Amino acid sequence: MTSLLPRLYSFRRCPYAMRARLALLFAELPVELREIVLKNKPSQMLAISPKGTVPVLQLPEGRVIEESRDIMVWALEHNDKQGLLDAKLIKQANDLLDNNDHEFKHWLDHYKYADRYPEMSQAEYQERGE
Repeated sequence: MTSLLPRLYSFRRCPYAMRARLALLFAELPVELREIVLKNKPSQMLAISPKGTVPVLQLPEGRVIEESRDIMVWALEHNDKQGLLDAKLIKQANDLLDNNDHEFKHWLDHYKYADRYPEMSQAEYQERGE
């Protein structure tokens, strides 16, 4: 990697990539942002992260961070002006992330792709996710 900035492979609508970008923003850490097209993933990204999911953060020295939570922690460990890694808040933050990753994401996918899940209406899926 030749850039002096970390390179973030992202997809604008992916909730995991969104939270990684938010953490980098809160930490005021500049990155080289590479928005990808999921149907045409760049070979450079697949070379460093064969599983092909986003977000992926490649650090200038070559280290690769492939999970959004790990990217969030890495960013905030570098600059946590808001105290988001405070021991008093971390359990609450992890619980919120767990809820997002499981229950909320489940209903969000059913809402977004309601035609694939005809058991309920799109409005019912939206209500479950709220």
